[in-house]
Amino acid sequence: MKKVFLISVLVFLGSAIALGVCEAAPVIKLIYTDHNPPQSWGTVNGTEPWLNQIEKATNGRVKVERYYAQTLVKGTDAWMALKTGVADIAWCAHGYWAGMTPLANAVMLPFLPFKSGRQASGILWKLTEKYPQMGQEFADAHVLLLHCTPPFSLVTTKKQVKTMEDLKGLKLRVLAGPPTDALKALGVVPAMIGMSDVYIAMQKGTIDGMGMPLGVMEIFNLYEVVKYWTHVPLYTAFISVSMSKATWNSLPSDIQKAIMSLSAYEGSRTYAHNYHDSYDEPVRKEMDEWEKKGGQKVEEYVLPKDELDRWIEVAGKPVWDRWVESMEAKGLPARDVLADMLKLIESEPE
Repeated sequence: MKKVFLISVLVFLGSAIALGVCEAAPVIKLIYTDHNPPQSWGTVNGTEPWLNQIEKATNGRVKVERYYAQTLVKGTDAWMALKTGVADIAWCAHGYWAGMTPLANAVMLPFLPFKSGRQASGILWKLTEKYPQMGQEFADAHVLLLHCTPPFSLVTTKKQVKTMEDLKGLKLRVLAGPPTDALKALGVVPAMIGMSDVYIAMQKGTIDGMGMPLGVMEIFNLYEVVKYWTHVPLYTAFISVSMSKATWNSLPSDIQKAIMSLSAYEGSRTYAHNYHDSYDEPVRKEMDEWEKKGGQKVEEYVLPKDELDRWIEVAGKPVWDRWVESMEAKGLPARDVLADMLKLIESEPE
C-alpha cells in the first residue's frame, strides 16, 4: 500500500515538474517586416491569417511582432534586414534586386500564360526544389513561401495604350530582370522605384504608369491617380516570405515543423490565392466607390490578340531566347527550366 502511494506521489510530482517546465518555456518572439499597409486586402486576407496560423500551430510558443508599411525597414532593404538580423521574417519582393535570382526570374519572363498567382506559385516552388542552382539563389535566408502575382497589366496616367507604338517614350515603373528587357524592347523608359513612392510619382508626372497586378490598385489607392488601364499579360512578379537563417537554425525542430506545415508548396499556393487571386471583387468595389465620390473613372481597354502577338514577337520570344543564352553562358540549366515551366503551366492546377 505504501509502495503504491509512493509511486502515485512520484508520478504526481513528475507531472507537476513537467507542467512547470512547459509553463516556464519562454515565448519565441519573431520580428516580421512588410512594406505593405496593414489594412490592404493582401495583408488582411493573406499575411495576417498566415501569421496567426503560425502562432496557433506552435501553441502560442511563437509570437510574431508585425511591422507593416515600412515602419521597420524599406521594402528595398527587406532581404538585407534578414541577413543582418534586423528582422526575423520578411516579405521580400525579389523584383527589387536585379541579378539576385537569375533562374527564379524565369517566372518573370514576359507574356507567360500563367492562369493565376496560385498556379504560378506552385510551379515556382516545384522548380526551386527540382533545380539546386535555383534553390541556391535564396541561400542567404530560409524561404517559407514563394508566392507569385497573377500576370501584370498596364496602368497609365496620360494616355490609353492600345498599340505597341503608344508605349514609346513612356516612363514606366518596372521590375528588374526580364520585365525591364521586354519593356525596353517596346520603347519604354524604365524606372526603378519602390511601391511606396509610386502614387506620388504618378501624381507629379515623374512616371507615366506601371505594370501591376490587380490588387496593387486597391492596396496603394492607385485608382485615384490612374486614368487608363490596358489589360495585357505583361509579366508576373514573385515574392518570398523568408526567415533569417540564424533565426531559423535557432528554432526547436518541432517549431520548425509547425511553421513549415503552413509553408512550402501548399502554403505558397494558398497564400498566393488569398493574397493575390481573391481580390478582383474588392478592387472593383473600391474603384466604383471612388467614382461615386467624384473621382475620375478608370478607362479600361483589352488588348486584342493580334496586337498582343506583335508585342510577343518584338519583346516576348526574343527576351526568352536572350535569357536562356545568358543563363547557359553562366552554366545554368535555363533551357530545361523554361521547358519544365511551360509544361507545368499546362498541367499544374489553377
